[in-house]
Amino acid sequence: MDVQGSQFHLLDGRPDWGRCTDVTHGHTLAEMWADAADAGPSTVLSDWEYDQAGRVLRLRRDAPLFRRAGRSDPLQLTARRGAGRDGYGNWFWIDDTGTAIRWLVSGQRTAATWWSTADLTRGCTCTAPTTAHLFAGACSCPPPALTLRGLAVTTHHYLLAGYWAAEEAGILVFDLQAGGAPVRMLWPAGFRPWDLCDCDDGGALILDRDNAAYCRLDAHLRLRGTRPDRVSAFGPAAGGAAARLIAGPIHPTATALRDAHGRPVPATSIEPGPGGAVLILGHRDSGPASTLYCFDGDHLRWQTSLADIVEVVDDRDPSAAEFRYSVIGHDMAYLSTGGPLQPPVLYVADAHGEQVVAFILDPDTGRLLPHDDFLPMRQWAGRALVRAGGALWYDFGERWITVAPFAEQRFAATATLTTPAQFGDPAGLSADSFDSGLPGCLWHRLLLDAHRPSGTSITIQARACDDPELLTNAQWVAQPTPYLRGGGSELPWADPWADRRGDARDPRPLPDGMGTYELLFQGVAGRYLQLELTISGGGRATPLIRSLRAWYPRFSYVEHYLPAVYAENDLPDLFLQRFLANPEGLFTALEEKIEHSHLLLDARTAPAADLPWLAAWFGLALDPQWDETHRRFLIRHVDRFYRLRGTVTGLVATLRAYLQATLDEGIFASAQAGAGGVRLVERFLTRDTGGAAYGAPAERPDPDPMTRAANAAHRFDVLVPASLSADQHAMVQRIVAANGPAHAAFALRTFDELFVIGQARLGLDTELGSAPLFQPLLMGSVGLAGGYLGYPHPFELTDRAVSDRDRIGSLPAL
Repeated sequence: MDVQGSQFHLLDGRPDWGRCTDVTHGHTLAEMWADAADAGPSTVLSDWEYDQAGRVLRLRRDAPLFRRAGRSDPLQLTARRGAGRDGYGNWFWIDDTGTAIRWLVSGQRTAATWWSTADLTRGCTCTAPTTAHLFAGACSCPPPALTLRGLAVTTHHYLLAGYWAAEEAGILVFDLQAGGAPVRMLWPAGFRPWDLCDCDDGGALILDRDNAAYCRLDAHLRLRGTRPDRVSAFGPAAGGAAARLIAGPIHPTATALRDAHGRPVPATSIEPGPGGAVLILGHRDSGPASTLYCFDGDHLRWQTSLADIVEVVDDRDPSAAEFRYSVIGHDMAYLSTGGPLQPPVLYVADAHGEQVVAFILDPDTGRLLPHDDFLPMRQWAGRALVRAGGALWYDFGERWITVAPFAEQRFAATATLTTPAQFGDPAGLSADSFDSGLPGCLWHRLLLDAHRPSGTSITIQARACDDPELLTNAQWVAQPTPYLRGGGSELPWADPWADRRGDARDPRPLPDGMGTYELLFQGVAGRYLQLELTISGGGRATPLIRSLRAWYPRFSYVEHYLPAVYAENDLPDLFLQRFLANPEGLFTALEEKIEHSHLLLDARTAPAADLPWLAAWFGLALDPQWDETHRRFLIRHVDRFYRLRGTVTGLVATLRAYLQATLDEGIFASAQAGAGGVRLVERFLTRDTGGAAYGAPAERPDPDPMTRAANAAHRFDVLVPASLSADQHAMVQRIVAANGPAHAAFALRTFDELFVIGQARLGLDTELGSAPLFQPLLMGSVGLAGGYLGYPHPFELTDRAVSDRDRIGSLPAL
């Protein structure tokens, strides 16, 4: 309620807007949003969308359908050959002939051949015996004609490449750390590796498309299997089990892929899914759209069709009409962390166009909710979609670039909603309708916190009635176009778009057209009110609406401040009342600010721009590096900080108030060593014990103990994390200088400094343990002082057994 006694009804947040009705489809927004999320692609979508991150209502986004110029046929499956990236940023992929592996060194732009199948047979020296009766060694060389298909680089730096020939098939294993020739892991005849992918545990998945099966390798590249045996001819004389002897090598056991009807799955891609599951993308020849399968071992958890899964707009359609699109997948990737969108997200590369379609995946039911973001791929050759380094990559010629959302978006052209007309208890705060409780109420103003970009529009219609049963039959009255207020929100000292302005460290002006819009209701009188709100954007932009406030009743200057004769002669169009409503709005806003001036004196409610003025009342100067949250906390507790000023507790608390992301009363609770990433060490606790303790020459006598103690008095060290930026380090220096004891000297140090003989004291400024800031030296990437000399190869390998280091019994179990 304002100073004139007017009140308002408010729509703000997803629940409030969800009670409104989409005029086009006749359902509430909450019902349509819930149906779209739960029922999937068969539901008619609302033209409205609520952006939870931005807290705004807007037009629904449409994903554009990007088609390859001059080609309507999908990418060929043979274009998929496999690719991977190692931990140092080097790329590896199978070339177009399927007989060599290309690579692109990190930071370079030209690729080269890294290895070819000819390298396997080039060193073969096996020859046939010259005489029939002579013995000769068996040739272990591979067959001359190998086809490479499927490639992956594991997290333990093994490169795996599938291959097959007429008489042999298997996996080539390259040790990227040790180098050398590959190891051939032979598979039984008929094995046809098609797709390989790495797993987070260091293992890999192998898809055999021809046999509808897959295999899983663990971190040590071990594969479960069965070993054939036979009963020995020798055994116990009387009854007893006969001995069983190994009769041959281990036969790898593959997991069969069967759909819900028991038929083989026509697979084209394999990926590790959520919770240790395996995702299989069905082959596109099995129908008009791909099918996604989820397996737990050999158990099919669910399968979901990608038919009519996403609503798109064809860029070649001049009408820009949206339609349901069936995705035919060429490859896929599942990112539980990182990626172009908020994870976890499933990305499916479309075989018909150069774009990726992203889905939110329910791991229990298989329900797919498509993202509206447009993820284009330019000149994609279709080799692979690779997840590496927390990003999603695709091949661009012989380079690899990340997938990113396209900045320009498509939206629904227009949308219309109406506020609720179902009236409950008028005294209850939960009533959905706009009920003033006053018969014949003259509704005053409508305020919208909105962003109306150029080329978009917001139009309002309203109707009011004293009888709720007749409200829906009343005629709509067109209202004036809302105008942008120059003074911001009508609510005193409120800034509805404060989150878009940045903070003191990164101030940003509001975009053009963003602010609070206002209109004066025309011809709207009655107890009950209903609004019709229409927004339009032409498909290229959308207005944003954060909140709506309908004020009532109108405070009339004519009735309160002028003689009655003016009100008698102002009928029937109330021109004078509407004319004086203009200065009333101006004066009421000023009176409201005066009435609520106490809000300026509270650090929790004062505008961000007024915080320096509020801090000046206490003689406190706010540095620009302090963000708004930390500024408010500092001002709220300024008395407590001043009382502790000059003490260890006060200094540590002030540093923690600057460095910690989350603030609460706990920063005053403890000033112990290391609390909040800050450690303060008084120098007398770590004073030198004298040169004699370290073998100092007798001719250079050390000062007496009293002198050494005096030299350490009134001095202290402040230890802070080494990850601080230069600006943060300088800010810490200023905080300590301003809040430390005036008579004491200090030194600012970081936690990663090494032991100082004679000064370090275990438990005060030194702790024993791992040093995460240090890593083994790597030429060209790790500085000399930022790393240590590691063990020589292969003793630094922690993920595999090493001769002369590991002992039988200490190796991990299969």
